[in-house]
Amino acid sequence: MKLVVLSDLHAFCSDSRKRPDGSPVIPPSYIDFSSPHRNRTQDPLIDFEQLIHHKHIDFPDIFIVAGDLGDKADPLAIQNVWRTLTTIAATIPSTDIYGSVGNHDIDTRHKSNKFDPKGFLRTLDPGFPFVFDPTKTNTILEYWANNFTIIESTNYRLLSINSCAFHGYGPEGEEELNHGRISDITLNEIEIALSKAVPSAPHKHNICLFHHHIRPISTDFFDDSSTMKGSEKLVQILSKHELGDWLIIHGHRHRSELFCPGGNTAPIVLSCASFAATRANDEHNPSPNQFYEISMDDAAIGTRARTLGIIKTWSWAPGIGWQSRQSIPGGLPIQTGFGFRGHIPDLAEEIARVITPVARLSWCELRRAIPKVSSLMPIDRDALISSLQAHDIIASIANDEIKELVVKK
Repeated sequence: MKLVVLSDLHAFCSDSRKRPDGSPVIPPSYIDFSSPHRNRTQDPLIDFEQLIHHKHIDFPDIFIVAGDLGDKADPLAIQNVWRTLTTIAATIPSTDIYGSVGNHDIDTRHKSNKFDPKGFLRTLDPGFPFVFDPTKTNTILEYWANNFTIIESTNYRLLSINSCAFHGYGPEGEEELNHGRISDITLNEIEIALSKAVPSAPHKHNICLFHHHIRPISTDFFDDSSTMKGSEKLVQILSKHELGDWLIIHGHRHRSELFCPGGNTAPIVLSCASFAATRANDEHNPSPNQFYEISMDDAAIGTRARTLGIIKTWSWAPGIGWQSRQSIPGGLPIQTGFGFRGHIPDLAEEIARVITPVARLSWCELRRAIPKVSSLMPIDRDALISSLQAHDIIASIANDEIKELVVKK
């Protein structure tokens, strides 16, 4: 199964974003729908369309957009982004597209409606956050009414959660704008629904999609208080063995990261960098603009799917466009794995037994000999490099990738 994942486009229209004196504001994104100069080297969305058109990206089964289509609830930009993305998805055979509500998509500034911050999103055409499907008529209604829905397909199961469900509401509404939330009621309903759905079809890949991040990213320069409330309990639920293996996808803070927040059955988490936002008011963010292609092997019916696969990363450079040949510091490397659940020192010993007789192996040769090394996350790969030193094996690294392993003489 293949996925294409992008998040946080923050598109806008500059002709509606000027100061009282007529001067323009600092652009929040490289996607300006009112600009007369949009082209593929200056606009990531146009270049993304070209990648799809020229088949530089493998056609995905699922196209995921993890929220913040527009910036500051810009209605024209949000409509244009969603229409563009759904049009792209419609050109790809057998591809489903799923969006997620981001905090910048909610009309808490009341640009389109005086009292209903989510009203504008519910009027988008095509339907949002999922294109209307007569075989799944209740999914959009469930998403808005219950703050989550579960979509079942042939080889995957999508748990889609509205982490912005309480933005603009409640006696502490202003504070709710500053973070995401999954309420206890929603979490309990999710657990009940999954306990019925997962055991009946364990071979399906389990994907959980929402906008806000699940752990803080505070530094000496930045105090992060916008983590999604209820995320700890969500991780506990998705870590239960009987509820299958899970891949969580979210955006919000524009930090590109891949991690596992717990034990052997905990979900794998992909925290997305922004697809197109500039670093205006986010100067401490180390991540470049990125989007991701994900590949996972399907499981046979009757067996349990594993959250195990490969991520290919595309990075954006203004004036150049999207590229996947060079890793850029601060983001995910151009290729990484995920899903390895073993003990790194044991893996190092296994590699040592394979490489010692020949003294030298390329990474490609090692992957053929021991396929599970392909599923190492960046932090696991670094741990492996360290563990191999105890066996007098040196890793040759180029472009943030292991190229070759050599036994010291």
